[in-house]
Amino acid sequence: MKRLPLGMNTFKELIEGDYVYADKTKFVYDLASAGKAYFLSRPRRFGKSLLLSTFKSLFSGPQDPEGQPKGPFADLWIGRESDYDFKQAHPVITLSMGTATKSAEELGLYLATSLNDINVKEKLNLTLTLPNIDLRRIIERLREKYDRQVVVLIDEYDAPVSNNIDNAKLALKNSEILRDFYAGFKDTDESLRFVFVTGVTRYVFMGLSAGLNHLTDLTLDSKYSGICGFTLKELEHCFSDRLPVLLQTMKDAGNMPKTATLEDMWREIGLWYDGYSWDGKTRLYNPYSLINLFLGDSFEPFWMNLDPSAKMLSSILAKDPLAITGDRLKNLSTKQIGLAEVGSLGPVPTLFQAGMLTIDRITFNNDRSKLFTLRLPNKEIIPDFYSKFSNSLNKYFKISPKSRKIDFYSIVKEKNAKDLSTLINSIFASIPAIRHRTEESYYHSVLHGYLYDMPGAVISLSEHPGSIGTPDIVVVFDEGLYAVIELKYEKGEDGDPENEGDKVAKRRKKPGPSEAEIMRTLTKMAQDALTVITDKEYPRPYEHRAKEVIKIGLGIYGRGQSLAKIEC
Repeated sequence: MKRLPLGMNTFKELIEGDYVYADKTKFVYDLASAGKAYFLSRPRRFGKSLLLSTFKSLFSGPQDPEGQPKGPFADLWIGRESDYDFKQAHPVITLSMGTATKSAEELGLYLATSLNDINVKEKLNLTLTLPNIDLRRIIERLREKYDRQVVVLIDEYDAPVSNNIDNAKLALKNSEILRDFYAGFKDTDESLRFVFVTGVTRYVFMGLSAGLNHLTDLTLDSKYSGICGFTLKELEHCFSDRLPVLLQTMKDAGNMPKTATLEDMWREIGLWYDGYSWDGKTRLYNPYSLINLFLGDSFEPFWMNLDPSAKMLSSILAKDPLAITGDRLKNLSTKQIGLAEVGSLGPVPTLFQAGMLTIDRITFNNDRSKLFTLRLPNKEIIPDFYSKFSNSLNKYFKISPKSRKIDFYSIVKEKNAKDLSTLINSIFASIPAIRHRTEESYYHSVLHGYLYDMPGAVISLSEHPGSIGTPDIVVVFDEGLYAVIELKYEKGEDGDPENEGDKVAKRRKKPGPSEAEIMRTLTKMAQDALTVITDKEYPRPYEHRAKEVIKIGLGIYGRGQSLAKIEC
């Protein structure tokens, strides 16, 4: 078995120490051979630093005079199958902005110190003045000294801004410092062989685009969607020998059933840590969580337990728990999930770039521009998200968690459809009119947040894959009671309170349907929802371990008028 490289980001050390490594050198070769300046956005702990270290080893040597790929690349794709010229060596400048995030003074000192260290180490004998001017002079002097173009690698370029999301004044000040510094690239094009910049958030590159003539953004480029993280093929190649050991360890610890198989383990690993995508097709496993998993004996939200991720999610949901419900995750343009100025990045692109939302699918507009639909990636993210979502929702609508949860449990247990309709009506009635939106996914999200993590319940699952379909909500109680809920929604005559066109249309329309007509519509929708549960066998995955499965069909009309039907 190869060793597990937890917390290691140095390429040469991983290879020479015989650590697990997913061979990404085909991507490295393509980029080093084809272009000059690149940017890549990926979440924290997703392999960006290791990628930069790989470029550093490739460009800086040591190299074989005959051009043979000696050293760490000998047994990798680039050494075995490519025509890369290993005789080439270049001076390399590496900077990581993640170490200077607490104050503007600290950032300024880090930039000045880092450049001075290069000046001293390379014996350039420059008198340093301002970081942006010094950056340009160091690049030019290195080019003169080695008679080779210079490689510049910048990791976490945005950290002094992104790590201060709750301190707008400091984030803006740091962005101004970085903008000035990155402007030092201006007029250095002839001295540069290769530039690669990574970060979490794409803040219009904070001056990078102005300093570099052509900065190619790889973030949503399908050719490089697998450049960080593990694909299924890479997962199987790197961890297959460890899987039997992990399975037995989990069985001994009581964290997997004694009857669990290797196929069960692969499936569970996928549910927990797979699902990340930047092209809607290539699905990737979280590398940080995988390493931690194989070092332990249980499935845990390893990546979500990192402070920056949890802090960012809590901050966004506390401001507006409905910020990423309903249509706000659908049909988004590249600009809506991508570039933004400091201080103007909304909840959806923030969570997408941070890794708590991922691309589910990509469609095309009439002009052939891309439209993105996002979703929560996996079981590592979903429970923590809905726990925070539920808590924020309670505070937002001033709901008493104790009373609402006991009511729901007792109603379901007694199979009281009338009281369930009344309860759900009261939930939606508590939402201010301006907050209502007219799509099923919105009411789905609100109801799921209300039901999540109730006393007596093991878990509340949203869109959890079933036998031949995906139920909207499954609530699992610790007494072996399962509630499978399917929603059907119809917009009705009131329209969307945030849509001015709907308001005008409403004033011009004839009176809407009567209460009796609405009730007939609700009854049909609730019955149709029950039929879907039965036809698609939603309860089937739970029947072997449930004492009782209750099917709930729910019809929702207009701004939340609801009717429920219950079957056993």
